[in-house]
Amino acid sequence: MNFYIAHIRDTDFKSIDLYSSLNNKESKTKLNSIEDLYKINDAEFLLILIPASEVSSYKFTQNKLLSKEINIANFISEVDSNFIDPVSENEYFLSKDAGYVVNKNFLLKLNTYLSNINLRICVSPEYLINSKSAEDVITELSDKFFFSFRDKSGFSVSEENLSQYLDIIINENPNYEPKIYSSNKYLNSKFNNSSSQNFSFKDISIEIIDSLPNFFKINYSLNFIFKKMNFSKFHIFTSVISLFLIISIPNYLIYINNQYAKTYQQATFDIFKSINKDIKRVIAPKNQIDQILINAPTSNNTDFKLPEFDRFLQFGEKYISNMVIDPVNLSTFIKIESMPKLQFTALKKSSEEFGILFTEENIQTLNGKISGNINLKYK
Repeated sequence: MNFYIAHIRDTDFKSIDLYSSLNNKESKTKLNSIEDLYKINDAEFLLILIPASEVSSYKFTQNKLLSKEINIANFISEVDSNFIDPVSENEYFLSKDAGYVVNKNFLLKLNTYLSNINLRICVSPEYLINSKSAEDVITELSDKFFFSFRDKSGFSVSEENLSQYLDIIINENPNYEPKIYSSNKYLNSKFNNSSSQNFSFKDISIEIIDSLPNFFKINYSLNFIFKKMNFSKFHIFTSVISLFLIISIPNYLIYINNQYAKTYQQATFDIFKSINKDIKRVIAPKNQIDQILINAPTSNNTDFKLPEFDRFLQFGEKYISNMVIDPVNLSTFIKIESMPKLQFTALKKSSEEFGILFTEENIQTLNGKISGNINLKYK
């Protein structure tokens, strides 16, 4: 499997050493931006080494009888006295016999960039690049010295601070005998019994990388989905249009159906209204039409012509809210609302002129306006 190793040298992702080992030939490329990693198209795997300044490691043995969350809580309680920043500003990871504390903002920003890369990715501390499962190792790489311990903890130092950290380690562990991958004379003089050799990326395999802790977590976004699905611009366009149609067409069809229903209801109501003026609402058309047919006059009935009723209604038509005409008994029931008293008086006095008599009044006067029911009789 072809893979690259990207060693991030600073926290702003402006200095990156990109290593590759293809056909047993090792190469190194300087990158000025993490976005340059997007151009990789001849590999399947990418290992990201992050600066030791953004990740601390501590020896910690997990209790296999407890859950991952409880083990992390126990780890935090053991090491939180070493933190300068609040506990909430870090991410915590456990791997074998070590625990790791990673700056949350740095890791979130890094993972956001890496989520746009269509490769298998591992993010791990730089000092574990040459770690061994049963050995302590010191590796020199890019003007830095990586100390990795057999429990997968470690740290990195510059050459200026090398002697200081060596003295601390040897004082704490007089039997410390690491395997050295460096030609530094001072370092080798400290461990005469150790055999030194140079580090080569050709010795790194996928199996070794899989043994490292992985801090990578995908940040899902539309851009991430499009990259993973290998969508072209045409596919994106057609997908957007299809999604729009899927959402809008059902709503449009519902709207059209409702309009048709309203038109049908209104047309049905108009038909019933033309048959019988008393109808206010069509609820059960079949029953209502049956009642109309039962009460409809037969064809033998003589034609009946009302008196000059239209001229009579002109006096107060806009105040009439309901009217029922009974041609058999030559009578009419009228319901009026808020008719001015003066206009009602004029209407009543002029009624005899049109052959109409007020036979019954059930009205009320309020603020000079009359409301109620009246019964009329034709002469």
